[in-house]
Amino acid sequence: MARQRHRKSFNPFRFLRMVQRPDWLAVLDSDCQVEVDLGFGRGEFLVERARLRPGVQFVGIEIRDYLVDKMNQALELDPQLNVHVLLANVKEHLSLLFKPATLNRVYIHFPDPWNQRKKHHKRRMVDAQLVGTLHALLRPGGEVHLMTDQREVGLEMLSLFEGHGGFRNACGAGQFCAESTTGAQTREETYYMQRGDPIYRLRFVQGQETAYTAVDR
Repeated sequence: MARQRHRKSFNPFRFLRMVQRPDWLAVLDSDCQVEVDLGFGRGEFLVERARLRPGVQFVGIEIRDYLVDKMNQALELDPQLNVHVLLANVKEHLSLLFKPATLNRVYIHFPDPWNQRKKHHKRRMVDAQLVGTLHALLRPGGEVHLMTDQREVGLEMLSLFEGHGGFRNACGAGQFCAESTTGAQTREETYYMQRGDPIYRLRFVQGQETAYTAVDR
């Protein structure tokens, strides 16, 4: 079988699949915390994070169907892993998939910067609408962790979250985080660190108080 080419870019406005909210009561333990990885890619971070926190339920969302298929195949070989993945467009379906105030943490790592042309910026995952959606879906004190290797994108995400008014920058107003905020590395993070390239990390807390006083490692 030919190896599936990994497509970095996928125009979210071309995603035409019908998406429905899963029966989460049948999938997730209602007593557990829920953490969501938006755009999990090849899934290394999602799996590592799940193994670090076996008492937490993890959900991964991807827009590329072959990556969801690949992850589901891996999960069949490790059925005890506390991970559920699904195919959806974050820009369109996130508020459909979860009820308000149900998520504890959300991860957005190295989203496609869509730097080819300025008119493509509207395709970026993180925009004002997503920030508002995340604020509604997170439980009080819930967190959003973000990373990018693109300074322009990092500054844009910083501005969007701080401009919303419903999040606190856990690393200081107007500041990026100096080191990892998650305790688990993504493939991209490892790659850029080995190259010595800068990584722009952010950690935002819903509201003024956080239920997490430190990074759980």
